[in-house]
Amino acid sequence: MRRHTLRGRVEALDTKRLILDDGRLTHAMRVIRFEVWARSLASGEDPECILGLDYNMGNEMDASNNVQIAWASQTTSATSRVMGFNAIDPNHVVIQDLWIQNIANTETANYLVELEAVEISNDQAVLQLIKERSQNVTR
Repeated sequence: MRRHTLRGRVEALDTKRLILDDGRLTHAMRVIRFEVWARSLASGEDPECILGLDYNMGNEMDASNNVQIAWASQTTSATSRVMGFNAIDPNHVVIQDLWIQNIANTETANYLVELEAVEISNDQAVLQLIKERSQNVTR
């Protein structure tokens, strides 16, 4: 099993492209971990991030949106990280690139994405490409 990590920061109300596409349709990735945290313990720094398959993911965490595949947030107090939340749709495979969007108004978010490499068939790749576009092939 091959594991890879992507990590960095995404500014408030920004979307960042995480390049995974290596041109091979049968080489895919599965997200197995998605974490976000504030850059400091300052009260009110509460990042909220979405991990998705397209730049246009909407501006809220929405489990009915097929483009969104993982969600994470964190709440801080003046002295500690109070609570974290994360969820990953286990039924996804990423063939092209990932996008991370920070929907928080003022907080920069640190992120860590852990990926597992998987091999898929050509038929699975075609179906996954349709799913990645949420069956919207006009864009």
